[in-house]
Amino acid sequence: MSYTDYLFLPLTLFGLIFYFIFPIRYRWVWLLIGSLLFFMTWGIELLPLILFIVFLVWGGARIMDYRYEKCDNDRKALAAARKNNQIILFGIIAVLLLIFIFIKMQNFPFFAGISGFFSGIYKTVHQFFLNIPILNYFVSAENGGISIGLSDLFNKILGYQRNSTVFTDPNAKFTYWIIPVGFSYYILSLLGYLADVYWRKERAEMNYFKLLLFTIYFPKILEGPISKHLTVAARLNEGHSFDFQRVSFGLQRVVWGFFKKWVIADRLKILIDTVFNNYEIYKGSEFLVAAVFSAVQLYCDFSGCMDMGLGISECFGVILEENFNHPFSSRSSAEFWRRWHISLGTWFKDYIYMPLSVSPWLIRLTGRIRKRFGKRAGKTFSIVIPLAVVWLLTGLWHGTGANYMVWGLYWGMLIIISNVLEPETKKLTKWLKINTDMPEYHLFQKARTFMLFVISRIISLPRTMEVTRFAFRSIFTNFAPWKLFDGSLFNLGIDRPQFVVVMLAIALLAYVSGKQEKGVNVRQWIADRPLVIRWFIYYAAIFIVLIFGAYGVGYDASSFVYMAY
Repeated sequence: MSYTDYLFLPLTLFGLIFYFIFPIRYRWVWLLIGSLLFFMTWGIELLPLILFIVFLVWGGARIMDYRYEKCDNDRKALAAARKNNQIILFGIIAVLLLIFIFIKMQNFPFFAGISGFFSGIYKTVHQFFLNIPILNYFVSAENGGISIGLSDLFNKILGYQRNSTVFTDPNAKFTYWIIPVGFSYYILSLLGYLADVYWRKERAEMNYFKLLLFTIYFPKILEGPISKHLTVAARLNEGHSFDFQRVSFGLQRVVWGFFKKWVIADRLKILIDTVFNNYEIYKGSEFLVAAVFSAVQLYCDFSGCMDMGLGISECFGVILEENFNHPFSSRSSAEFWRRWHISLGTWFKDYIYMPLSVSPWLIRLTGRIRKRFGKRAGKTFSIVIPLAVVWLLTGLWHGTGANYMVWGLYWGMLIIISNVLEPETKKLTKWLKINTDMPEYHLFQKARTFMLFVISRIISLPRTMEVTRFAFRSIFTNFAPWKLFDGSLFNLGIDRPQFVVVMLAIALLAYVSGKQEKGVNVRQWIADRPLVIRWFIYYAAIFIVLIFGAYGVGYDASSFVYMAY
């Protein structure tokens, strides 16, 4: 089940009613039940993995916390406890990273053999249960894969056709395990929680089930945000009373998310797929248009999912971290990544960049370089190494193909160069007598940053370097500018009326985003309107989404771009 599934909102509203009926002290239990049910719609056989991972992290954090507590602020005892806790920390990190790497890279030949080994064990256990009366009702085998009958029954009640966690193609040389929903997001959240307990930034969670709720809380399981336990756990566990305005604001945000997803993102996806799936027949101008629209499409898809998840969570009274802050208003690459996927950037800053920056070996090496090559060289080195590591890992987090490696290298080089050459850039603008405070210059900076993002989409979108090279070559050698004006754009999967609809929708999105960027609280503005106008806006928004949303043959209600990461 996904946020865009036709049953999700009715079931969520049902869950919201029961949440406020539950005793306030135990409302977190209802959130856990709802999150487990939501998680099981993706396959009940996914549960053992996440239950094991949470148990491993929960137990490790408790042991580390207990060792610190016994020290009673004695320095020598604390140093010994910290050393022992390092073993636990790195041991659990190693296990989680091995699971992460295996699932992410299982189609590589080395991991294919490991996958086959584990799937053989899985099949043996599965066959064992099939031979036991009564228990065989709860397991089944279909389509060459393995699934659990209870999960099938659950999904049949809800009307879904699910994918099995393990799928074996008779003609394939290895077994493919489907990536568990939200896997990349909750792994990073739990790694951050472990590190915070190790650094004594917070105490370990004593209740296993509360840590499980933090991990699989359904408004953030699909695409994040990558929450900090220290920030979110208390909000999840304390219970919240009904507040009409809060629920109203939350539902408004959900509708806005549907608008971004259905009216803009899913309509643009048709055009983008048309061009890049049949790339041999298109010209450079069509690739450029598809790339520009893909930048908007990715933003609307991802931020639309965030709006839905954060809006639903707001209805329950649980405020999650913002993941976007109008990134297309950014004037530099570094600023763009402070505004885009904020929780991922914050995670890499807190748990990779900062620890590397203050690591003793880097400080020593920086000192040597400073002595030999000068102060600026030392400062540059201390910036370049952590940034290079962060962007290498960011590329790997998004995917394992060559495109993602190049994508990470591309953004890393842009940000590193902008940092290193900042003094020269300032001198150049001063020498050229450019007034950097002019609105026109700010507009140029925003357009430049947006186009840098568009270029990165041409790198990462095709998933193969062959298509990427073809697209760039066409843009520079076979641009065909007349395609922009002769009506060819209306033959790229969406016709003229749909093109007009999506352009008007983008204009509305830009207008609202501009107001929000200036500090206008749009939801509060709507709430301050007279009753008739307020409800007219509500109904108009719902009808726009229902009438102009992109539906039809081939539409996948469960598809969000960042769910693949």
